[in-house]
Amino acid sequence: MNLYDPERDRVRIAGRWLRWGLKWVAVPAALGIFVSGNLDAHALPLLGPERETAVLFQDGQAYFGHLDDSGEGGTLLLRDAYYFADAKGAPTGLSVGLVKRGTEAHEPADGMRVNRDKVLALEQVGPSSPVAVAIQAERDIDHESASVLSLNRRTVGSAQVLTLQRTAAEHDIQRGYAAATDQLAKLNELVLPVTKAEAQVISQKAVADLRAVRRNALAALALAFGTNANDAQAYANATEALLEGQTFTNEPGVLLAPDLNAVVSRATQLYTQVGDVYAKQLTEPKTASPSPSPTPSPGPRP
Repeated sequence: MNLYDPERDRVRIAGRWLRWGLKWVAVPAALGIFVSGNLDAHALPLLGPERETAVLFQDGQAYFGHLDDSGEGGTLLLRDAYYFADAKGAPTGLSVGLVKRGTEAHEPADGMRVNRDKVLALEQVGPSSPVAVAIQAERDIDHESASVLSLNRRTVGSAQVLTLQRTAAEHDIQRGYAAATDQLAKLNELVLPVTKAEAQVISQKAVADLRAVRRNALAALALAFGTNANDAQAYANATEALLEGQTFTNEPGVLLAPDLNAVVSRATQLYTQVGDVYAKQLTEPKTASPSPSPTPSPGPRP
């Protein structure tokens, strides 16, 4: 004779599982539905591309990176940060250049804490914007890999992005060279305090030095992409021949990855230094050496 065991009753067992499910599944799900109604789903890092935030300060400065806004305290935490630096006079065609935070003298680490009362606005960076593309290219140049298991996964630049960045940097280097040689040609149109033969010799030396700056900048560009020294020099020689005679004056500016922007900025500084040295030689009159005073001949002794 089988006795009824309530602990083995299938209806009771099903009821217990149902109550457990309501407690541990339905309640959190309902809470999730409530929360999702108060959040922008597109802002969640798991639903779409990397989420970069632009932190705009009241003084006009802008920083970009991964924002940790926990709502606690009076600060925000920005990781993997980049910022704009003045680029006036650079051949990029842009008034600003992108710099990666961490290269400063004090070598800041572990993110940047921002006082909330200094912030004017927080905005999401478009995934295909010039800032996002430049950051993605910088990560690839630095051999960083795309994160997989992350709440806000990083994106690394594609081969197409790197090609566009390299081409833009090459054109910037050539644009700076063309501007420097054009300035030299304009000086030679003036009435100079040196002879035409002297001006020609000085100008030839100046062009040679400007070419050396361009060639070294192209080699540095190749090294930034991980090319070895021998191949970098071969690339510089081949690319220099392709760029010769072009100005790219009407080409739109491209925001470069920080490492590439540093190469272009250094080349711009050297173009200016070389131009200043030879402009001084062309335009400053030579100072006449003072004639030696005649030495009086000794008179006859009394």
